[in-house]
Amino acid sequence: MIKGFLMSLGMFSIIPVPRNSWNEKYMPLVIPALPVVGLLIGLLWYGAARLLFRLDVPPFMTSAFLLLIPFVISGLIHVDGFMDTADAVLSRRPLEDKKRILKDPNAGAFSVVAIIVIMLLQLSAVHTLVEAWRPINCLLAMISLIAIPIVSRCTAGAALILCKPIFETGYNVSFREGAKRRHLVFICALGLIGSVLAPWALLSGILMAVYLYRQFKGMSGDLCGCIIVASECIALIAMALGLNFIP
Repeated sequence: MIKGFLMSLGMFSIIPVPRNSWNEKYMPLVIPALPVVGLLIGLLWYGAARLLFRLDVPPFMTSAFLLLIPFVISGLIHVDGFMDTADAVLSRRPLEDKKRILKDPNAGAFSVVAIIVIMLLQLSAVHTLVEAWRPINCLLAMISLIAIPIVSRCTAGAALILCKPIFETGYNVSFREGAKRRHLVFICALGLIGSVLAPWALLSGILMAVYLYRQFKGMSGDLCGCIIVASECIALIAMALGLNFIP
């Protein structure tokens, strides 16, 4: 698991790992270790929020930093998957055309519009939460920043293991081959534990996975990236909207 974690960390984040970490024998452990990478990203996200509040950084700048931190730490790899998926889904083409668009490395108009929209929504949600958290310095509410990246990666990882791959080649096929039932149990257990603090991340991740599977009749790395980005955004929006119901 340590080897799988280092491989997953090196692939899905910009955090440096030892050069000799990659070993294809342990590729089935990369996806089970993905939620642990999410835990590390969540801890850094939470720590950054505490630091920005302690330094009394202006609210809007705090919101901008908190928006960017999880994307930057993950090396924007999931954002790339979200944009590729948006291009394919919003094209409303037949299945084979959508698969072709999904593999196209070029960014289309749909992906640009989609990423702008989701960034605006997420920024507004984060800013709403920052304004609410700043006066009371709510430790419990901010802990949800740790849980959200865990849960989003649990749903994406489970979807990749459970669903057949769209393409016959690629890392996602190698990650799926050799996956054991205990790996899936581990991912689901972490997801359920994290959902105590981030229930909307779990629900939206599952719904997004089902929707994308129906769209493409399978799963891929890009679709998993879309699940992660979309479920994290929806979780933050739900938290911001939920402030209206807190006395």
